[in-house]
Amino acid sequence: MKIKRLVVFTLGAACSLTFLTGCFAGMFEEEISISFVADGDIVGGGTVTQFKNIKSPVVDDGYIPNNYRFLGWTAYSEQELDMNDASHFKTQYIAGGRMVHYMEAKPFAKNHKVTYEALIIHKDDIPKDYHYAVLAWYDKAANSGINQEIMDAYEKNLKSWLASEGVSEEDINTVVVRGYAGSVGPTTGQILYDDDVDIMLGWGSLNNITTTGSIPEEMVKQSEPYKITYNGEVKNRYIHRLTDNPGALKVMEHLLSEASVSFFNQ
Repeated sequence: MKIKRLVVFTLGAACSLTFLTGCFAGMFEEEISISFVADGDIVGGGTVTQFKNIKSPVVDDGYIPNNYRFLGWTAYSEQELDMNDASHFKTQYIAGGRMVHYMEAKPFAKNHKVTYEALIIHKDDIPKDYHYAVLAWYDKAANSGINQEIMDAYEKNLKSWLASEGVSEEDINTVVVRGYAGSVGPTTGQILYDDDVDIMLGWGSLNNITTTGSIPEEMVKQSEPYKITYNGEVKNRYIHRLTDNPGALKVMEHLLSEASVSFFNQ
């Protein structure tokens, strides 16, 4: 696939006095030709300038093997990618579908050209930020009985309790309480994709998340029924623990405490 470059028009009779300044700007506007390559195939491209960006594509599923993730596009070589520092690693690629800007392409330009390679990595090899615990909650109040307001209040209670239990401030600051909105199938699929959830709160039974949903049964370490009262109606919900991480065990302890049961059934 050949990438067509924009034609740069020279200043001539077509430039009226009114547009003279704009024509001069066009003459000196530097172009960088961008190619997006996946598995040796050019799957998109175009040009960027100081005044024009280009949207990066998203690769087809055919390029992504099982258990691999397409993260986006990188101009770094495989050896240059920082696989030991999640925060730095995230600065080394552009997410699929995001705009590519001239200033971020320019450092990689050779002869006014940059090639971005698809960044497709096995899910277990993707650098991850450290989290003491990640608590996922089902953001569908009609079913789960919980919403953002409730979970914001619960998060404060949880972090206060963790502090009283001697968990360091550094660890507490890494606790994530994350909502997943939608039906059971898509939300459980997203949880698998994110690959960092320790506990699920508010979904249905084990059978529900492993049949209607896509959580493998062997992945669930502990499953507990959990009643949640919402608008005067009792919801028969569950807590599912997916890891044996110390933070997960501590958060599970709090969820099963009398204080938490009372909180979710006010």
